[in-house]
Amino acid sequence: MLVSHTAILKANQGELKALANLDEWTSRKVLPLFEVGPITDAVRDRKYMKTSQTPTITYLNRKLDPIASSWTTQPAMVDGYQWAADARAENGDHVIAYMVSRLRASGTSVIPVVGYDRWESYDYRLGLKSIPPRSDGNYCVRLDSSAIEDAAEPEHFKGNVRDIIEELGLEPTRCFALLDFADISMSTMSIEALVSKASRIILQLELLGFQYYIVAGCSFPSTINLAVTDRDSVGSVLRKEMLLWQTLRSEFPQLRIGSGDYGVRGPSTTEHPSKYTNGKIRHTVAKQMFVVRGHPFSNDGGKYVQMYGLAATMTGSVNFLGGNFSWGDGQILLCSRQQALGNLGHWIAIDTNHHLTFVVQEVEEFERALVTRVFASNNA
Repeated sequence: MLVSHTAILKANQGELKALANLDEWTSRKVLPLFEVGPITDAVRDRKYMKTSQTPTITYLNRKLDPIASSWTTQPAMVDGYQWAADARAENGDHVIAYMVSRLRASGTSVIPVVGYDRWESYDYRLGLKSIPPRSDGNYCVRLDSSAIEDAAEPEHFKGNVRDIIEELGLEPTRCFALLDFADISMSTMSIEALVSKASRIILQLELLGFQYYIVAGCSFPSTINLAVTDRDSVGSVLRKEMLLWQTLRSEFPQLRIGSGDYGVRGPSTTEHPSKYTNGKIRHTVAKQMFVVRGHPFSNDGGKYVQMYGLAATMTGSVNFLGGNFSWGDGQILLCSRQQALGNLGHWIAIDTNHHLTFVVQEVEEFERALVTRVFASNNA
C-alpha cells in the first residue's frame, strides 16, 4: 500500500466532515488513524449513556458508525491509545477488537494497530490475538515514547518487537511501523535530535524486516496562546514533524517512509469547547502553520461572528491559495464574503480539509524532487 500521509484524528464530527469533503485524488493518498478516546465524565452523564444497559458499546457505536459512513472506500487504522490496556466492552470483547469488528462489519477496510506500550498486558495481547487477520497481512505497530526511549537499548527493544511479531504471527514486510513522537510542540529537542532517535529505530527495525515506516508528531500547541501570543493577530508555527520526515526521506531514500501528524489539533486537545475557546483559523503552509487568531467566543456572547473578520484576514493573506484549492478554502472564501459562518466543529473541518489537501501535495512534490536528486547523484 502506497500512501503519502497518515493523519491521526480523533474521529469527531469536524474531522470526519473534512475527510468526507476531500477530493478523490487526495483521499487515495491519505491513510487515517482514528484515535477513539475513552469515555469522559461529560459523556457518561448524558441521557443516552445513563439509560443504556451497555454504555461502553453504546459509546463506541456512536463513535465508530460515523467513521464507517464518512470513510468508505480507502483503508483506515483505528486505536484506543488512552484506554486502559485491559478495557473491555460489555459483550466481553476487548475494546480494540470491538472497534475493528464493528468497522469491518460496516464495510470499512481496517488495519489493526498494535501498541508497543500496552503489549506487556496479558489482556491486551489476548484482545489483539482475537482479531481476525487481514488477507494482505497488513498491521501497524505503534511505537510511542516508551518504544522510542527503549530503542536506546537495541537488544531489549528488538526483543520486545520480536515478541509482538511472533505472538501475532506477523510478517514484518507487510507491517507499518509508526514512530509516534506525539506532542513535540514544547519540546526543546532539536530537529537533529529527533532525526537521530528516529534513525536509530529505523535501522533496528530494518534488521527485523520492516520495510514501511510512518513518522508522526504534532508541533501545534494544545492552547492557542502558545501558538500566537496576542489576541486578534496572526503568527506561524514551525511544523517540525514535516522537517523530520523530509530529513529522514533524504537520509533513507531507499526506504518507504510516510509522513504523519495529528491534523490541525494536538494529541491532548478535547472535543468540548470552553468559555476561553478562541476563534482561529489554522492554515497549513509549507513547513509551517499560519494562524489567524481571534478572541474568546464568550466575548461575543458565544456567537461566531468574529469568523467573518478572521476569514477576511486569511483570504487577504499571501498564504491563501484561492477558493478552488480545497473544499475548506472554498468555505473560508464564503465566510470572508459573509455568505457562510459555521460553528467550532465546522471550522475544525475547514482547517483539517485544507491541511490534508496541502500536506499531500507537499509530500508528493518533495518525493518528486527527491527522485530527481537521487537519479542525478547515481548518474553523476
